[in-house]
Amino acid sequence: MAGEEGRPTGRRRPGPTTERGLDRVVNFSDAVVAIAITLIILPLVDLAQEYGGGPVSVFLGENATGLAAAALSFVVIATFWRDHHRIFERTVGYSRRLVSLNFVWLAGIVFLPLPTVLLFDAAGNDRGASMLYIATMLVSMVAMRLQQLVIQRDGLLSEEAAAIPPRSWVLVWAPTWLMLLAFVLAATVPGLGTQALFLLLLSIPLGWFGARRHPVASGS
Repeated sequence: MAGEEGRPTGRRRPGPTTERGLDRVVNFSDAVVAIAITLIILPLVDLAQEYGGGPVSVFLGENATGLAAAALSFVVIATFWRDHHRIFERTVGYSRRLVSLNFVWLAGIVFLPLPTVLLFDAAGNDRGASMLYIATMLVSMVAMRLQQLVIQRDGLLSEEAAAIPPRSWVLVWAPTWLMLLAFVLAATVPGLGTQALFLLLLSIPLGWFGARRHPVASGS
């Protein structure tokens, strides 16, 4: 039995949604991500303006930690955006709780430049800075996975996407659990810091495994 616009009844629907409304959600998210990814490099730009001259190699050497932190955060935000883009490409509508979770996801993105600067100032030696950095990423990862769950349960997938068998939720949530483990290790192992993030490399073979078991749904 179908409700308005041919959608299944019995699911939570706060009100009618439009394609224009979904476009506004996505465009707003893209704008926020673009600003956040720009803010990451601004502290280094300020340092470059204050640099008294001399070889560029000296400046790069003195700020190697900051450059590495900025590069890592750039990759993190780019990866988060790609995940967000892939999921919303398969979405044809939105709900109130999806928008709320999207704001939580954006909050993690917007906040990430701050722990990036703290990590740079601490030169990787402050356990608190590493914990805050990892915790910020964890918030966005959890929010993204919950958005994916809401999109499926609220019937917001396109017909083509809904016809594709979903990946195992164990594999979908694996990077998030690895990030949580990285946070625990960074909090409990002295001197480990952001090196705990190397645990996320384990998500690569897990992704290959999931793609082999669900080749059609590898993009979900």
